[in-house]
Amino acid sequence: MWRYFSAFSNVGIGEAFAKKNGFECVLANEYDVNRACWFQQAHPSAKMICGDFTDKKVFDKLVKLFKKKKCHAAFFSPCCQPFCRAGGQHLNSPAAFYFLYVLEFIKQTMPLVGMIENAQEFPKAILKDDPRPIQERIFTFLEKLGYSVKMEIQDAVDYGSPQSRKRAVFTFSRIGEVAFPKKVSVHKTVKETIGHLPPLLAGEHSSIPFHYAPPMPKVQADCMIGVLPGERSECPVDRYGNPKLNAPGYTFRRIPDVKHSPTILQNSDQITGYSTIHYRDNRCLTIKEIILLSGLNDNWYIPPCFRSCTRFIRAVLGEAYLPHHFLANLQEIKKVLQKWEKKKVKNNLPSHSKTG
Repeated sequence: MWRYFSAFSNVGIGEAFAKKNGFECVLANEYDVNRACWFQQAHPSAKMICGDFTDKKVFDKLVKLFKKKKCHAAFFSPCCQPFCRAGGQHLNSPAAFYFLYVLEFIKQTMPLVGMIENAQEFPKAILKDDPRPIQERIFTFLEKLGYSVKMEIQDAVDYGSPQSRKRAVFTFSRIGEVAFPKKVSVHKTVKETIGHLPPLLAGEHSSIPFHYAPPMPKVQADCMIGVLPGERSECPVDRYGNPKLNAPGYTFRRIPDVKHSPTILQNSDQITGYSTIHYRDNRCLTIKEIILLSGLNDNWYIPPCFRSCTRFIRAVLGEAYLPHHFLANLQEIKKVLQKWEKKKVKNNLPSHSKTG
């Protein structure tokens, strides 16, 4: 097993298929205690350090543990809200500068390979402390350390996910250049992914776990009648049934059926400016549908203590690095590690690929 460190871990959604592909998380960090708890249950082999990555005590502890556990790789998903247009962009917030701590961590630990992912707006963002775009700052810093660095704007739908989610992905390596993953030729559609689930009315439950529809006012649901998949319509009332003044036409849109899903964000239980309405039923998507549209397995593990926390589940899914997308990049990183390992063996040097 290749040992890795996961920073800004969320609940480990992106890493859902990592262990089956030869990677084991032995160290992780997450600020939110509930997300840290979920991650720990989903990845029991990991040493989870719950705390602020930018706090010196937490940071130093992670550096020490990274070295002690002899991690091969490090994966970082710092907060994307400061850069994402959907979140309004807050380039002066402290979270916008998290990547500087990531770079310092890499400098102090020198992993063999790694990955940094964030919103697609992240590379070109310019912060108040430096006139250079973030991409240039990352390349310059890591190349001085001897890393080969690459960056690409990638869409999860091109790597086997039934949902579009564009992310900026940086890979860095000091043992050989990491290639970009090849794109799939055919995208998975919404209908083939969730079409087998039974129809529901708004507020209705089914016998299938997590397949229950969020409630909404009848007047709101009635606005969807006759609207075709992928099309939009005005919705004159908010989620509570109160009249909306100057309601823009983009406030209601069905997801398509014979195409992939658009990006599903945190507020997926209500009509927003993004596509949140089922392609067939007059309701928002169920948690089960979002799980499948995220590319997760039907039996994706949700700890018992969080199974009734519907808004929390939707939030972690809405912020996820989708697993098939993560896996596509992970497989390219694995190729570089395997070549390095073969070279070590050929030169009669100790092997480091086994978990110790």
